Amino acid sequence: MYGRWAAARIDFSRYRLTRQRVLVVSALLLAVAAAVTAIQFSAASGLLLPNGAVIGGDYIAFYAAGQAALAGDAAQVYDPAAFEAMLRDIAPLRERYGLTWQYPPTYFLLLAPLAFLAYAPGYALWTGASAAGFLAAMRGAGMKGLFLFVIVAAPSAFHAAITGQNGFLTGALLAVAALYPDKRPVAAGLAAALLTVKPQLGALIPVAYLAAGCWRAFGVAAAGALALAALSAIAFGPETWPAFFEGLRAASDSLGAGLMPLYKMATPFAGARLAGLPVEAAAAIHLVCALAAMISVGLVWRRVRDAELRAAALVAGVFLVAPYGYYYELIVLALPVALLVRRAMEKGWLPHEQTLITLAFLLPLLTPGEPRRVGVAWGLVVVLVVAASVVRRIAHEQKGAFDLPFLRFASAASRPPAD
Repeated sequence: MYGRWAAARIDFSRYRLTRQRVLVVSALLLAVAAAVTAIQFSAASGLLLPNGAVIGGDYIAFYAAGQAALAGDAAQVYDPAAFEAMLRDIAPLRERYGLTWQYPPTYFLLLAPLAFLAYAPGYALWTGASAAGFLAAMRGAGMKGLFLFVIVAAPSAFHAAITGQNGFLTGALLAVAALYPDKRPVAAGLAAALLTVKPQLGALIPVAYLAAGCWRAFGVAAAGALALAALSAIAFGPETWPAFFEGLRAASDSLGAGLMPLYKMATPFAGARLAGLPVEAAAAIHLVCALAAMISVGLVWRRVRDAELRAAALVAGVFLVAPYGYYYELIVLALPVALLVRRAMEKGWLPHEQTLITLAFLLPLLTPGEPRRVGVAWGLVVVLVVAASVVRRIAHEQKGAFDLPFLRFASAASRPPAD
């Protein structure tokens, strides 16, 4: 019995990511995604899909916020009751949305123009333009041909598109901010400044810039962020900022109380809570992961000159620091994964690296999963696989990149004195 089972096992040591296999799997995934989307949209009743979800998912929140901002009611968006009423004005057939608004007022600068369009054209423009920007950023990183096709076909790309979320936008901004602080500091700094529309995803950028001495990019990012904040206060009213901080406090309380959808998240805190750990233990685990990510990114940006390895380290650590991040934002990890694949093709694969890359590509198929209070946060598994793969690749190519002086001192002190 054991012999037959052993003979039937997959020999992962012979596993190969050939061009033909990658192309076939990606084409199948893209075809299935297109078919599912077409069937769902064709069966929609108004803006509602057969399962009760809204066409474009969370885009309805962006659309409502843009309308409110244009009408001079931006501060009201942070009031959950008022925001619920705005959503029901757009699609009244749904009984309840239960969405809250936690974005800073700077985001209104991007959303207000959407109010000039009807819902469907706005969703198409929002998703199409942000996806095009993300692919342009990936192309700027040297990804062409099959690389871009695989990214388009990735399950994480489908989630970003079907939910109408901003994963493509933040992915493009992260890519530019992470890749070009040395060669194009103004572009990188402006991208970092624009990323303040979703500040939790840019928390590692100051760490990286300061560690590498990218002072010009850091200055442009700081000045740009302040300018955007001032412009938003002028355009939409200074009262929007106190309302934002109050909404942020309420969101933090909801996260700690487990009222937010933890099963949709990809952060250490959410993963620990979903595993059944208490709030205090989950917060401690998240803090350890965040510190590890900050130290690792600081070391890489301080010691490694390779821009691609720097960028991979920064983006791979985003979800380990962010207090919350959702499955539909996993598309931002396409940059470090693509960089790893290209380097492996040029320099040789590490043992089991192809398997880890395949897991990072396919595991988003399991997200978001069914609503549950205890289980596995598959989004976090993807994050950990990518982060571990990036650290392993950097450690392989850059010996001593993660050495810590106090560890070397402790090791030397523990050795017995020479005779």
